[in-house]
This record gives sequence, C-alpha cells and structure tokens, in this order.
Amino acid sequence: MISFVKMQGNGNDFIVLDNGDGSFSSRALSDAAMRFCRRRKSLGADGILVVEKSVQADFTMRLFNADGSEGEMCGNGARCISRYAFEKGIAGREQSFSTLAGIMRAVVDPPFVDLSMGISSLSEGWYNRSVEAGDRIFQCSFLWVGVPHAVLFPEEQLSGEEMVNIGRALRNNTELFPDGANVNFVTPKDEGSIYSVTYERGVEDLTESCGTGSAASAVCWILRGGPVRKMAVVDVFNPGGINTVTLSFAENGRDVSASLKGRAVMVAEGFLLEENNKEML
Repeated sequence: MISFVKMQGNGNDFIVLDNGDGSFSSRALSDAAMRFCRRRKSLGADGILVVEKSVQADFTMRLFNADGSEGEMCGNGARCISRYAFEKGIAGREQSFSTLAGIMRAVVDPPFVDLSMGISSLSEGWYNRSVEAGDRIFQCSFLWVGVPHAVLFPEEQLSGEEMVNIGRALRNNTELFPDGANVNFVTPKDEGSIYSVTYERGVEDLTESCGTGSAASAVCWILRGGPVRKMAVVDVFNPGGINTVTLSFAENGRDVSASLKGRAVMVAEGFLLEENNKEML
C-alpha cells in the first residue's frame, strides 16, 4: 500500500506522495501518474505531486502530469505541496523548495498559501502578435512563468469544445512553441480582474484552475493595457476559484516577479491499494 493525500487548489487536483526515502524511481512515478490519475478507473487527478529531499531547500517538489510526463512547475500544485509539507512537519510556515524551474518560496496560512514564483524574463517572451488557430485569428502573447504559456485574448465567447480544439492545436504547434505550451483564454471581468481558462500541456484538457497560467495571464493582460505600473494586483478568476496575482515589474522593463495567493485544500488521506499499484512496485 502507498499512502497518499488528495489535494486541490481551486479545483486543480493532485495526488501527493512522500518519496523522501527515494523508494520510487522516476519511471515508477511516471507510471503511477498514468494509472492513478485516470478519472473513474482510479483515484483521479490532474497530476501527482512528489516530495523528495533537497540539499538547497526544505524539500524538493516534483510534478508528474496525468500523461506521465514530468513538468517543470505548477503554481496550484506548488501551493498544495507547500501546505502538505507544513501539515506533515516537513517544513515550517515560511519555506523554500526546489523545482525544475528553480527555488520557490511560500508562506502557509491554512487554507491559503502565498507562493513567490520568482522572476520571469519578459525579454524571453513575445507579445500581442496575431496567431491563427482553428480558422480564427487571435491576439496572442507568450511568456515563460516556470513553464511556457500562450495567452489568447478572444473577442467572442468560446465554448469548452472550441477552447479544447484551439488549445490542442496551439499546444502542438512546434513552430511557435518548440517545447509545447499551456494555452490560456483571457477575457476581462471587473475592474482589476480577469477571467482565465487554461488548456494544460500534460493534462491535455481544460482544467479548473492553473496557477502559472493565472500569473502568465495577469502579466500579459497588464502588458496589453499600455504603460506598465511598477506594481499591480490582479484577481484571476478560474472556473474553480480565484488566484490573486501580485506583480512587481523591474524598472528596466525586462523582468517581472510574481506571487500567487489562493486556497490549497486537503481533501482526503488514505492508501493506494495493491490491486491498482502492483505495476509500480
């Protein structure tokens, strides 16, 4: 049996495993993600979060998407694993943890976690280009926020099926995005807030929420609006909840630092049973 905790951040749900003793290889964790994340046939999740030891920080976070691929970072997942580490005594209320995208820092105030996502280089992205997808032209920006995000600004309401088809087409457009990309659909909401729906690379579907997508959406929305203020706070409404993104733009205009605050909820705790995990052992 393998102990787990099921968690969700604004509907972006994860299975959290402790691999501090190194019992499970990367191959085993990838296989486990493909099995355990299946909806209806298993526990179901958008991905698996794994806690491992770190020599640079309090712990290491690893993310395995539902398709078995290992992701660099996930904002909602990072908040969830931060809350998990706090509740399990792995790290304190203020903590740091290693990811493939670098060192992240977080402050836990259950059920909220405020995640510092570090500095993103604006010069590595591109902004406000016309991009064709699904026989339509969209204004699009592209930015790395730990992981690659394409941000679209549709002028008309799109159905879920349309967003899936457009997201899938762009996610696999290697001429535009050699490493693939998450695809965000952003529309204005109230003053100081936007609505963002994300097609996630690795999940290969729309998700209830995306933390890095919320940050990318907020950055590209601010850059689209004209002269950039030094500080900006944007409430990003996802289908599953709200992420509050605080942005600090460097005076040189080349970098932005982002923090992401939202809920990280512990849903259930138990054991993954032998009948479904025997291939992992």
